[in-house]
Amino acid sequence: MTRQVVTCRVAGWRAVLVLMLFAPVLFGGCHAAQDRTTSLSRNIEKKDTGVVPLRYARRFTMERAGDATLVDIVKPAGAKLGVPFRYLLVPKDGTVPEGYPDALVVRTPIERVTCGIGLHITMLQLLDELESIVGVGRAQWIGNPEILEKIDSGAVLETGLSGAMNMETVLSLQPDLTFVFSSGSDTDIHEKLLAIGIRPGLSSMHLEEHPLGVLEWIKFFGAFFGKEAEAETFFAQTAERYEALERLVRGRFGKRPGVIVGHGLRGVWSTHGSSAWFIRFLQDAGADYILENPEDYEENPISFEHAVNVGLQAEYWVNPLYTAVSLADIVEDDSRYSQFLSVRKGNVFNNNASSFKNGMNAFWETGMSEPDIVLADLVRIFHPELLPDHELKYYRRLR
Repeated sequence: MTRQVVTCRVAGWRAVLVLMLFAPVLFGGCHAAQDRTTSLSRNIEKKDTGVVPLRYARRFTMERAGDATLVDIVKPAGAKLGVPFRYLLVPKDGTVPEGYPDALVVRTPIERVTCGIGLHITMLQLLDELESIVGVGRAQWIGNPEILEKIDSGAVLETGLSGAMNMETVLSLQPDLTFVFSSGSDTDIHEKLLAIGIRPGLSSMHLEEHPLGVLEWIKFFGAFFGKEAEAETFFAQTAERYEALERLVRGRFGKRPGVIVGHGLRGVWSTHGSSAWFIRFLQDAGADYILENPEDYEENPISFEHAVNVGLQAEYWVNPLYTAVSLADIVEDDSRYSQFLSVRKGNVFNNNASSFKNGMNAFWETGMSEPDIVLADLVRIFHPELLPDHELKYYRRLR
């Protein structure tokens, strides 16, 4: 995700869950915009069609309906966050199949889009579709140099984000789709976009429970561009490398080093948007996340006092204050951190070692497209003997 921005208790790309916009909305039937918005908020009974297998993603599904593809954004049972939504992707020269009256029809391949954050841009870059981007949320939250050059030249416009989105700018761009984050929270904007005839492309990738689940959303993006094969190839190759490394670590350690994530912020402990997928990173790297129950991680508030008590004992500390490049930066933020075991042993690592020319942290924009490299970084941190030759890319040790 592009950079770490604080939401209610968490800074990070979740706060950047902002919004982009697009062209006229087409549904399978001729309903009024108000009716469309209401109907799309419901879970729809699925038709018996060929399921497209997904290995790790749990927040969307794909099914074949003849030449069309049915894509469902899923809110799993019991989940606190998420919103259901349905698309019917139909080739431009194809016939819209009957039986999906509540699906948003999108003719593919799409050619003009807007993106809210850097991770969306990275997904399109991996699909060789940067040229399709005509608008982005805010330049200050993006690191991709090619897109920034296009912003400077006026070839790509800033649309604004969420409530600050400039609807006139978006409409002037006439995009086919606008990729927006969706959490089922007050920051969601897709219903407002639908109401004014703008087609949203909902992304809940940040809510996935596994790093490869986040990456598998490249298949979601690829489906809109008719690049399912390219998306599958990239995902499969990356997953193979990740899984091989996870197998190297698995079962080797009876006692794993304890680790905490984040830092104090206005009386609470912020984990910088490090959701369940990041906790899985730590587990697969052979560490024990001891700050809270890793089996129940979904935006749970953490008290500062609890985090400090745990931090005094944790052997490692990762993703602290996102601007910190030294232990002095950490202690200056709060003198109590000097008593943390990780600080005293020099085992504090920040995920800000890689950045773009404009200073943007690359972890949130490109790191999630390279989960195998992020995992290798973490394995090198917690168990250096397993990867003695690996050089950290996204992480740095604070000294």
